[in-house]
Amino acid sequence: MGESAHLLVVCTGNVARSPMLAVMLDTLAEDRGREWAVRSAGTLAGEGDRVSPRTLAAMAPLVEVDASFLALHRSHRLGASDVAWADAILTAEADHVRHIRLAFPQATLKTVSVGQLIAGAPEGEPLSTQVGLVAAREPDDHHDVTDPAGGDQSVYDDAAAQLWVIARQLAFGAAG
Repeated sequence: MGESAHLLVVCTGNVARSPMLAVMLDTLAEDRGREWAVRSAGTLAGEGDRVSPRTLAAMAPLVEVDASFLALHRSHRLGASDVAWADAILTAEADHVRHIRLAFPQATLKTVSVGQLIAGAPEGEPLSTQVGLVAAREPDDHHDVTDPAGGDQSVYDDAAAQLWVIARQLAFGAAG
């Protein structure tokens, strides 16, 4: 049985990157026997917005992931209760890390960008250890996941592909 963790995935609007990554991590956690509870939120999200048709279309090629629940997803703005619930906060961008650390200082040592986590965490360590090691560093913009908002379908497809690589590395690279 894998490490138990509450993972909060955060992007800006909670209608593309964070819901895509959340469903990917949820699927892979189940497949790998990891006890990860996964939620998503947005730093500037409106409440109740649907994911775009482009988000849904970007997930379609990932046959390993049951993305059908994304059609039911409604956006949610990050709040104090989300931060309190989370063992780890995984963001799409370094700016999200900075925002969360400023708004919720208690979350500093559990908030990292997923790109920086993948690039800088030692493989084979429990996810909590990986997050702690990377969270001790300054956020690095070079590892951001591109925001597809306003882009055409290819931009959404590229973001989904980038997130799929990250999700697989998280699920398979952490000890559990």
